[in-house]
Amino acid sequence: MENLTEDGSIDTMIEGLAKFSERYFDRIHGQGASSTVSMKWTKEFGSVYLFRKIWDKIGLGRLLQKLMNDAEVASCYDEAIFAMVLNRLMDPNSKYRLFKKWVQTVEGLSDIKLHHYYRALDFLSERKEQIENQLYGRLTDLMSLDVDIVFYDTTSSYFEGEHADEEIAGYGFSKDHRGDRKQVVIGLLMTKQGIPIEHQVFPGNMHDTKTFSLVIEDIKKRYPIDKVILVGDRGMVSEKNLEQIKDLGMQYIVGVKLRKSKKAQELLSIRGPYKKVRENLKVKSKQMDGEQYVLCYNPDAEARDRLTRDLVLEKLQDKLEKLGPSGLVKNRAYSKFLTVEKASAKIDEVKVAEDAKFDGKYAIRTNTNLSDEEVALAYKELWRVEQAFRNLKTGLELRPMYHRNESRIRGHILVCFLALVLESYLAYKLKETGCRKSVKDVLYDVSQIKASLITVNGEDQMVRTELQGEANAAFVAIGTQAPPRVLVNTHNTK
Repeated sequence: MENLTEDGSIDTMIEGLAKFSERYFDRIHGQGASSTVSMKWTKEFGSVYLFRKIWDKIGLGRLLQKLMNDAEVASCYDEAIFAMVLNRLMDPNSKYRLFKKWVQTVEGLSDIKLHHYYRALDFLSERKEQIENQLYGRLTDLMSLDVDIVFYDTTSSYFEGEHADEEIAGYGFSKDHRGDRKQVVIGLLMTKQGIPIEHQVFPGNMHDTKTFSLVIEDIKKRYPIDKVILVGDRGMVSEKNLEQIKDLGMQYIVGVKLRKSKKAQELLSIRGPYKKVRENLKVKSKQMDGEQYVLCYNPDAEARDRLTRDLVLEKLQDKLEKLGPSGLVKNRAYSKFLTVEKASAKIDEVKVAEDAKFDGKYAIRTNTNLSDEEVALAYKELWRVEQAFRNLKTGLELRPMYHRNESRIRGHILVCFLALVLESYLAYKLKETGCRKSVKDVLYDVSQIKASLITVNGEDQMVRTELQGEANAAFVAIGTQAPPRVLVNTHNTK
């Protein structure tokens, strides 16, 4: 209520309820505008209603109930898991704050004890693979999910404090730029439709190439399909990884470090024009040792690279004139353009020209039979995984983590993964129905749907507020109707 009062929404809500009482309560009670209406409370409702529908549609509720029945679990953890997933999607909080405050602001959640949330995390951790496998099967049925091409990338997530389980938490390369914190490494697999199908949690000091090796084996074991093309970034793979992929009968499309690969640099000397794929993407290719190497060129990126280098050279020249070479030869951004002679240094135009050869270019290698254009476009789709990680870290607030033991850490990450699945499913369905707004914008409109408990002439009724913006597009996308104006009152005080 405080938030509604601060931004003026309460006035709009009361006005809407007044109109509602005139139009609808006349029908329900045979009373008109003379009815006395007062509001007892208002809670979040639209997001709960929408994600409950998606939760049921993709079968997560039934799946969790079956797993609980099979394990003969006394407590019902499915509602605790739904509440934690919903909290990630709406207003990420710690489990304690979720229990103490957040659930009181949301209509449509069960009354759950604090220890059930923590035990539900343990339950998730123990059944992670079963949940992912059965969820994949359900999504395949619903969406004709295709895993002939899968995208893989990793990120890291750090902990607050020093007491996280040392079996999994460790110091390593931090993609959060928090090398002072222990972390875990998280790998994510996504389909070309943008749907997450699997995640893995690795010790914080494990290198990306090692995680890739473990995921390759897991894909072949868990997904009974004949043809898989695995797409990975240039820092993700080693020659050993690629041999492993080929030995398992799979194919790959991977990035190459163009400045470090002599084979890839042969592409720079290919004569003839580029083939245009898109306005900002052109390609050339060459077959080498049974693989196809593709050189990708982006004119816009070329201009950016040239401008960046010009600024670096301008600063470098200024520093040389004012300070001399002292300290500059140890700066990698500067030293690659310098020629040092005894106590003097100067900008080497040959080195500048050599650096310019790489402007706006990157390389890909593959063992598929796809065309250059198909390879380049498939590789560009890695942005989906990068976007998913950004969403995990910002929108769903994966980090920082406060859990200490491995089971709770893995359970927390699985909660975030399930939240990502629900949001990705909605994004896919919105696109399928032609909605041009982003999923974030649509979800904001859905979040404006509130449930209010009002009293009309002494009788309690629960109603929802008006639909705002594109809120209805979300319900249309998943094949359901918006919640009715008059809701079932579960708070009868009579």
